[in-house]
Amino acid sequence: MSIINIFKTQKELFDIYPKETYWFLKDIFSDYWDDFLLFAKRKNLIIRDVVIRDVKRMISCQSPSLGFSLYKCPTCGNEKIVPHTCKSRFCNSCGIKYAKQRALSIESKLISATHRHLVFTISDALWPLFLEDRSRLNLMFEAVSKTLLSWYKEKYKSLNIKPGFILTLHTFGKDDKWNVHIHCLLSEFALGNNITKKIDFIPFNMLRKRFQKILLDLLEKNIGKNKFKYFKNLVYSSSNNGFYVRAKKNEFPNSKKAISYVLRYCGRPCFAQYRIIDINNDFISFWYQRHEDNNFVVERIHIFEFIARLIRHIPEPQFKTIRYYGFYSSKKHPLYNSCKKIIDNSKIHLLKSLNRWQLLLMASFNKNPLLCDICNDIMKYVRCYTKERRFS
Repeated sequence: MSIINIFKTQKELFDIYPKETYWFLKDIFSDYWDDFLLFAKRKNLIIRDVVIRDVKRMISCQSPSLGFSLYKCPTCGNEKIVPHTCKSRFCNSCGIKYAKQRALSIESKLISATHRHLVFTISDALWPLFLEDRSRLNLMFEAVSKTLLSWYKEKYKSLNIKPGFILTLHTFGKDDKWNVHIHCLLSEFALGNNITKKIDFIPFNMLRKRFQKILLDLLEKNIGKNKFKYFKNLVYSSSNNGFYVRAKKNEFPNSKKAISYVLRYCGRPCFAQYRIIDINNDFISFWYQRHEDNNFVVERIHIFEFIARLIRHIPEPQFKTIRYYGFYSSKKHPLYNSCKKIIDNSKIHLLKSLNRWQLLLMASFNKNPLLCDICNDIMKYVRCYTKERRFS
């Protein structure tokens, strides 16, 4: 890592590095991807098939090569081509839309009640194990769910109650390096046999120890006792080993603020393009806000290191980074349907419609993209073209 400068405020940062050019990841990958693949081949680096697929899709996003839809003005006959998008979560444009869709999907399941935001972190000594075998990322979900459900079961055994919680896996930190952790949105109440119980006390230190033991046991079973012995000793030999369960009781003024904060992280791209400061002589400079002290750090690295850092976070096909547990799981609690939802079912269809590309562009630029440039009439859909076939 090459740190150029550290600033206490964002204003200080922008005074030294004013935003003069806006850089797009799509353009960066278009310019450097082929050279990066040659570099990776020389260094015997393994590039996963899903990475090659998603990067190609991102580079082709909104280009005719992915197909397009044809619109025509009914008044003057003017035609407009609307290129198809790549639908990749790695693409910043499509990824942001995906994140909004996932946020709405989660919000439509939530019950109108107080929720707490928790973060489960692990020792950085274990991070490489999840990079080595990505199927082990499933163990993070299993460890967090077992930690929470087992505590509720022991504490309130006679009531047979369950909380509702949603887990979101992140493999990146603020500096976009590999950093495995879980964001959790946990209800401060639980459902039991015809009862509901408010629970706002959560023993985080106990949960930390329980989470640590459960995850280490799962990894030991997965990797093998002899192979995992070194990592296990490394974790237990340090009291400050990176295993934490973080949550502040009154971190947010209301539940909606907590939900909005967590939903910002759901399915979003791993890197925000506005953080790029400059690209010069194959080196890229960007900034991030450091977690430890909230200072703003400017980092300068080679463009190949930057690309390698980002593509690590592309998930495997069909891997679910957001999962539901307790009374939010697919097998919902009998009392769930009788509880008031945070979004009324009648509004869900309307809110989903707001994520369509036409309405998103109207909201962003205050202009209807299907407005005819010649006569100002609304253009009508004609047909769809793809690489393989044409759809009327």
